[in-house]
Amino acid sequence: MTTASSRSAASTSGAADWSDRLARFGLLGKGVLHAVIGLLALELALNGSSSTEASTTGAMRWIADRPFGVAALWVVGFSLLALAAWRAITTVVGDPVEDDDGAYRLVWAAKAVVYAGFALTFLRAALDGGSSDGGTSDDEQASAAASTVFDWPMGRWIVVAAGLAIIGVAVYLVVHHTINKAFADRLRVLESSRAVTLGRVGYGLRSVAYALAGILLVQAGFAGEEQQARGLSGTLEEAADAAWGTALLLGVAVGFLAYGAYCVAEAKLRRSA
Repeated sequence: MTTASSRSAASTSGAADWSDRLARFGLLGKGVLHAVIGLLALELALNGSSSTEASTTGAMRWIADRPFGVAALWVVGFSLLALAAWRAITTVVGDPVEDDDGAYRLVWAAKAVVYAGFALTFLRAALDGGSSDGGTSDDEQASAAASTVFDWPMGRWIVVAAGLAIIGVAVYLVVHHTINKAFADRLRVLESSRAVTLGRVGYGLRSVAYALAGILLVQAGFAGEEQQARGLSGTLEEAADAAWGTALLLGVAVGFLAYGAYCVAEAKLRRSA
């Protein structure tokens, strides 16, 4: 191998190492975020109320109120920023253990934007000294977004289509991951391992919450009322008032907790990133 080839190979290897480190650090933060949301959903299911909303913003506030909350906000914030950077990288160069056609790359690009937004939420709170009073609730964000879209031509039908798309994603996650166990290909373990079980439970039960949010968005579109568009916390509060609401919330809470644990396991067991 020539000197130039050696340098190129070393550079490629170094870039891959950095991408791998970003992914594993980011997955830890993602796991913590989902686990905290799961705890808040569990509190809502058991007590009929929660001290804070079961959402990303609610998780940020919950962490901020814990001992050493500011330090934890910095760690989770930078972890989510690493996750966003990793997904931005995979959008360009692909993922070594997942399909990387155009559709996947579009999804990774969208995830990079979403994770960056989550990271900024946590880092902004850390800069404010852990203040848990700021931040717009996810319900307010969902209602504001629906209100804006309603003003567009065919706005109500766009909202309905968005709700149906969310329901479709929830169904896809259940079929692709819970039933077919496609995510297991990322891991250095057998399909019978505990990590795979956590992933199947997490993907499946977490998707129930997304499907419910999609249904509420469809209803908001048909009614033309932005207040009916709900974020994750509002969706879970709606579910609490329904028949079998407690059992439904318990299932969703278990799903978020299992998915959080799976993300932590993936950070260790992922074959490559």
